[in-house]
Amino acid sequence: MAGVAMIILLPASTANAQEGETVYTLPPLDVIGITPLHGVGLSKQLIPSHIQGATAEDLKRQQSLNLSDFLNQTFGSINLNAAQNNPFQPDLQYRGFTASPLLGLPQGLAVFQDGVRINEPFGDAVNWDLIPPSAIASINLMPGSNPLFGLNALGGALSIQTKDGFTAPGHAVQTYGGSFGRAAVEFESGANNGALGYFITGNFIDEAGWRDESPSQVKQIFADFGWQTPGTTLDLKVTAADTDLNGNGAAPIELLARDREAVFTFPDNTQNELVMVNLIGDHWLTDTVQLTGNAYYRRNDRDTFNGDGQEEFEVDEEGFLVEADNPDERVVDRENGEIFVGEADEDELAINNKSQTEQESYGVSFQSTFLQPIAGRDNQLILGVSYAEAEADFNFETEMAQFTESRGTRGLGPVVADTLVSVNINSRTYSFFFTDTFSLTEALAVTFSGRYNHTEIELSDQLGTALNGEHSFSRFNPAVGLTYAFRPEVNFYGNYSESSRAPTPSELTCADPEDPCRLPNSFVADPPLEQVVAKTGEAGFRGTLLGQIDWNANWFHTRNEDDILFQTTGGVTASEGFFENVGETLRQGVEVGLRGRHERWRWFAHYTYLEATFETPFIALSPSNPQAEENEGRLQVEAGDRIPGLPKHNFKVGADYWLRPNLSLGFDVLGQSSLRFRGDESNDFSQVPGFVIANLRGRYIVNKHLEIFARVQNLFDQDYETFGVFGEPDEAPGLSDLEDPRFLGPGAPIGAWVGVRLTP
Repeated sequence: MAGVAMIILLPASTANAQEGETVYTLPPLDVIGITPLHGVGLSKQLIPSHIQGATAEDLKRQQSLNLSDFLNQTFGSINLNAAQNNPFQPDLQYRGFTASPLLGLPQGLAVFQDGVRINEPFGDAVNWDLIPPSAIASINLMPGSNPLFGLNALGGALSIQTKDGFTAPGHAVQTYGGSFGRAAVEFESGANNGALGYFITGNFIDEAGWRDESPSQVKQIFADFGWQTPGTTLDLKVTAADTDLNGNGAAPIELLARDREAVFTFPDNTQNELVMVNLIGDHWLTDTVQLTGNAYYRRNDRDTFNGDGQEEFEVDEEGFLVEADNPDERVVDRENGEIFVGEADEDELAINNKSQTEQESYGVSFQSTFLQPIAGRDNQLILGVSYAEAEADFNFETEMAQFTESRGTRGLGPVVADTLVSVNINSRTYSFFFTDTFSLTEALAVTFSGRYNHTEIELSDQLGTALNGEHSFSRFNPAVGLTYAFRPEVNFYGNYSESSRAPTPSELTCADPEDPCRLPNSFVADPPLEQVVAKTGEAGFRGTLLGQIDWNANWFHTRNEDDILFQTTGGVTASEGFFENVGETLRQGVEVGLRGRHERWRWFAHYTYLEATFETPFIALSPSNPQAEENEGRLQVEAGDRIPGLPKHNFKVGADYWLRPNLSLGFDVLGQSSLRFRGDESNDFSQVPGFVIANLRGRYIVNKHLEIFARVQNLFDQDYETFGVFGEPDEAPGLSDLEDPRFLGPGAPIGAWVGVRLTP
């Protein structure tokens, strides 16, 4: 269902009620929190855009591995790119905008957890492995350039609300296991005494991975301690996670033809440690005025280790390392000593890129909701302010290494001096926002919204002065929309909105074509970038058929100004380059959706047609693209060329059927059309083929204490790929015979898991 069922109590019935007064309670309303702090929320019929939502029960029924997996299976206009090829590290695309844990991608979605923006401060990345799915009470996916959700909401915003002891009382533990060596344990416990409540949940997942050398482990815990009175709530929410992920990325198409489980080089390891504390509360001042606020602290320590091929260095006659493009220049280590590698075979030389990022962020937000009618008509006004500050310490180095026979790397010890980076980043963002929804008539409502953001970013080089710099970005982003109910079961909506994204510290320090960086980023002093501004128009219809089927049909159009693109200058897997403003890009299309219930059936269907194109001609760099070889690795991109990684057609259908009250079977089918390779921005090369896959699931409730569940992924064991990029396939041992520069991100094969859930 689009929207989240919540019990909203009229202030007169809850706040300031005197003894002996009559207390009236509103019936349940289908409402949506329209700001990060949610507050009172609005009926979905008054919101001038198509919002998708889900509840904890939806997540439980779907049996998804994590939140990104659930969104891909059930929400319209979403697809995943397996660039990293780890199920906890996907690039999630919504309407052509990205939320990814990887640097190097233009992030375009804002993600909030209980009012806290969890896009990482260093690069706006979203770490899906740090969001415990068992803690989620509800989610809303807001489309368009929604200014209320602040920075990065260029294409939309995902708002997550977590459980507490009042909304999720009870106790349960579940475990499951099966394919890919995956084993998982989850528990949750919640209770309240009417005034005080608690909820705690934890997850542990361990797997070997379906590809070689790809084990991962995820540990998550979430706790909520709450207090409430008829007019006041206060919650202390704590999230912690410790993850160790290996995602060894795309592999040459010829290597996958030999063995789909093979990896090109390894390891590619990411370790995250998270602690987040959030104090959030609301209070009814009067019958028509509610205050909501939060204060939070968030820390994420992130270490990466990437073993890769190299083509920058050679070995001279005396056994010293030299620059490949300048053999007379010997490479020096961190102590400025020449690097001696002896008789090492140049074809076996490799590099280990290592980074450590310590990120701390904290902030406060406050908003007031006013429900006073105007001229006898319903009106909701929200005024809010927020302040967020973040500090990040980033360190990077490249160690010389040697390939093993299995294409892993073994460090040799010396660290190349020119690759050392140590930089401190401090950022501050001040915001003011408002939204007002006024019912002009019983059928017509208008909404005006806006947000002013001012962001300051200060860079401090810890090894010198080259990276020092101060940047500031300011903008007011407006939105206006309306809804009109032709009949109670048919509703029209339309809106225009704007949002902006300030360049991230990782982009600002990697923007020089003359001195490119190596992801996950060896930084240099660079010219400034312009902030990205997105402008969205959307219009559509929604309604209900036969009282059981919800439907929507809408059009959307988003134009980005000064969009930022990562320009690759080389590297074995196109991981070296710089960020650049490339002018305008466009994402427009049509969405159609159906969701229904009938007796024992519950089902959904979504289809999206997406045109995602560059609108400003520019020169793209793609040294490994055969079409660019004759032009020194350059591609002329024309207006109208498709943006890589985004399918034109995306559809998904799914259903659950209760054979008996205690037995259900379900399925979902996902399909998408072909997409362009990253590095083929000029659309001159062949495409990554489209695919259709099916998943199956089932639940059997033995009794009130025991439930058995099972899931099958990729039921027909289809070979498919979700991502493509150009690279140099022969730059690793044993692969000198490979010639095709296409690298693919393969989808997982058939897998099956069985589990039990115990409830006291």
